[in-house]
Amino acid sequence: MPVVTNGSTRIYWRGDGDASLPALVLGNSLGCDFSLWDPVLDALMRDFYVVRYDMRGHGGSDAPQGDYTLSQLTDDVQAVIAAARLTSYDYCGISLGGMVGMELGARRPSGLRHLVLSNTSAEFDKSIWNQRITAIEQGGMAAVIDGIIGRFFTPDFVAENSIALRRVRNTTLSQVPHGYMGCCAAIRDMDLYPRLALIQNPTLIVVGDFDLSTPLARGQALAAHIAGSTLVTIPSAHIPPTEIPEQYLAAIVPFLKS
Repeated sequence: MPVVTNGSTRIYWRGDGDASLPALVLGNSLGCDFSLWDPVLDALMRDFYVVRYDMRGHGGSDAPQGDYTLSQLTDDVQAVIAAARLTSYDYCGISLGGMVGMELGARRPSGLRHLVLSNTSAEFDKSIWNQRITAIEQGGMAAVIDGIIGRFFTPDFVAENSIALRRVRNTTLSQVPHGYMGCCAAIRDMDLYPRLALIQNPTLIVVGDFDLSTPLARGQALAAHIAGSTLVTIPSAHIPPTEIPEQYLAAIVPFLKS
């Protein structure tokens, strides 16, 4: 499998589709591996060469012990971009993937075109993440899974208990607890607001109407700090590719192709 090493940490990635098409790099949410994008992958491959990867601490990537930083997570995706030999690419990230996207944009790397920041925020109350870390230390991923799923999706979608939802639930339960906690620490310790003015790429901010984790006010705050950015809302909670894949594609693909 394709693996790139950033320092001593191996990051698992893969490219799908026609490599002659414009490249699109996708960053997944906390608790999800790159299978998060499976519901929209076939449609995206009509227009893009799609590069996905697992954040450190998730899926097929290494899960070093200890706290991670957003800088490390961004170094990881830049290592993937280099390994995939992408000289020009768009980036779309959800939740933690969006946070990585903000730091990536602030670094102004050559080759980055459009930036999609989906269901994300530039900072959080540290106590939220300390509480989640403590709960996992005491009870593993099972101690937090119901709360996570309740924020990932709307109540109606949770009640349906579809195969798509169960796949996400099982993926989250399968994460190595210390890897998940390492990423929790990266979110806890970040404050991206001072970095946002550095972003110069065309940027789309996507907010779910029913997103409890990153509601409209957080998206509006990002838009106020990123010059020329555009904000759109969609009828979902925190993980729209699973819950409303067609509407999510309708929100992001025209922007990416513009």
